[in-house]
Order: sequence, then structure tokens, then C-alpha cells
Amino acid sequence: VESGTKGFARMQQGTGGLVQSYAILASTLFALGAAFRAMENAANVENQIKGFRALAQITGTSLLSITASVREATGGLLAFQDAAQQTAIASAAGFTKDQITELAEGAKLASVTLGRDLTDSFNRLIRGVTKAEPELLDELGIILRLDIATRKFANANGLIAEKLTISQRRAAVFEEVQRQLIANFGAMEQEADKLLNPFDRLATKIS
Repeated sequence: VESGTKGFARMQQGTGGLVQSYAILASTLFALGAAFRAMENAANVENQIKGFRALAQITGTSLLSITASVREATGGLLAFQDAAQQTAIASAAGFTKDQITELAEGAKLASVTLGRDLTDSFNRLIRGVTKAEPELLDELGIILRLDIATRKFANANGLIAEKLTISQRRAAVFEEVQRQLIANFGAMEQEADKLLNPFDRLATKIS
């Protein structure tokens, strides 16, 4: 019996050593993976910055400046990469710095009021406005009816709704979305920054 007990103890020690080795290996691989993702993200951000600077020299439009304004408008909770990507999309669609910044402010108000993720809210607003897709805006409480938005815009500008250009239709969508953002969430403007999640801000700074 004593011999069997000793044999079992040795087997436990051997198994424990094997489990410990696997645990160390797993933690090492996790750390390496995290480090690789961090370096990959840093490289992507660096490439974005280089691309924006090159574009500014060609077009005279500083997407870096717009991105900075967008991040400021969201209380610093929007990561550079997310802000830069959506800024590029909105700028390519013809929206101005002021319009993009206003959408960022609207995303902040909507996220605080509805308890939604700010990045997702901003992405939905940008995509919803540039693509005129109502389903992207529904979850933010924005009910977009394209015919109504274009008719309002046309009447306000002495135009014919059916003859609006693509850029005019986008302007119509922006104005309608912005109107609803103010109507739905404008009351939170003074309190929004106080209600932003401090843990999200810390995570954004670390990432």
C-alpha cells in the first residue's frame, strides 16, 4: 500500500509539473499575441497618419485636423483609428469638418442618453448619413424617411425634390439626422461630458 501511495504521489507531481509548464507556455503566448497586436495597431495608425499627411498636401484638406476635432467632440473616448477611419469616409462623401464634428457630438449625446457604445454610435451615424441607410440609424432612435428629408431640403432651398443631386440628397439626410439628434438628445448637452464612462476613456488612452 505504501509503495502504491508513493507511486501515486510521484504521478501527481509529474502531472502538476506538466500542467504548470502548459500554464507558463499559454501565458507567454498570450503576452506575445498581445504585444504583436499592439505593434500591428501602432503600425496601422502610423500608416494612417502618413496617408493623411500625403492627402493634405494634394487636396489641402487636413484629415488629421478633422480627426482631432472629432476626438475632442467625443470627450476623448473615440480611439484615433476609429475616428480617422470614419472621418475619411465622411470626407470622401463630401461632408465638411463642421458637419463631421457635429455628428461626433451627436454620437456622444446619443451614447450617453441611450447607454450605448460611443464608437458604434459614431460609426452608425457616419454610415447612416453617407449611405442614407435608415436601418443603421433606427437603433439610435433616429427615424429617417428619405422622401420626407429630401422634400424638406428641397422646399427650404427652392429646389425640386426629384431633381436633387447626390450631394444635395446627402445634405438633406445630414440635416434631418442632425435635427433629430438635437431634438432627441440636445437636452443632455450640458451633462454629457460628466456622464462619459471613465473606464472607456482609460481604455482609449491605453490602446
